[in-house]
Amino acid sequence: MAAGLRRILVMGGVVAGVGLVALGVALMLTWPDNALGDYLQIRRSQAATVRALARMAAAGTDPLRAAFYAAWLAEENGDLRDAIRRFRAVSDAAPPGSRLRRDALIRLGLVYGQDGQADAELAIYQELMRQYPGASRLSQALFHLRRGERARARALLDQALDRDARDGSLGADRELARVLRRGLGPEEPAAVSH
Repeated sequence: MAAGLRRILVMGGVVAGVGLVALGVALMLTWPDNALGDYLQIRRSQAATVRALARMAAAGTDPLRAAFYAAWLAEENGDLRDAIRRFRAVSDAAPPGSRLRRDALIRLGLVYGQDGQADAELAIYQELMRQYPGASRLSQALFHLRRGERARARALLDQALDRDARDGSLGADRELARVLRRGLGPEEPAAVSH
């Protein structure tokens, strides 16, 4: 019995060793385009973002812009409650119609979403829609895409792009809206009931 158990353990060790070698070879052949490479790249990117935000928050000559970066830094560090409080303060203090106010409200909506407060997130996007029609439709479309509501996202992107054609309201977000819309494809046919 001991010899049989020993043979099983040796074979198990050989199989585990071959499996580890195969895993190592697969990682080498697909590096960096594999899950581990993606994970490490995301971690490096997030660390660089945090360092950049910390520098911008500390070096800001405009106190309101510095407060915006401090709020974003809180978000990146995972302190969502603090980020919500800070983004709300920036949006309240920024001049109405300003890019800083718009950016603070967009980030506030995103943080509400990360915090699981979907109703508050949607309320922010609706407020944005009243104040900044083009950019807010894009934000709402992203909200509905995360929820899997492709038809609603498609309709919002169509509205945003139509309005942008008239007034340029999407600005720098125009290409993102176009890419998202192309990715959603043509309108899905209505279901036929029998």
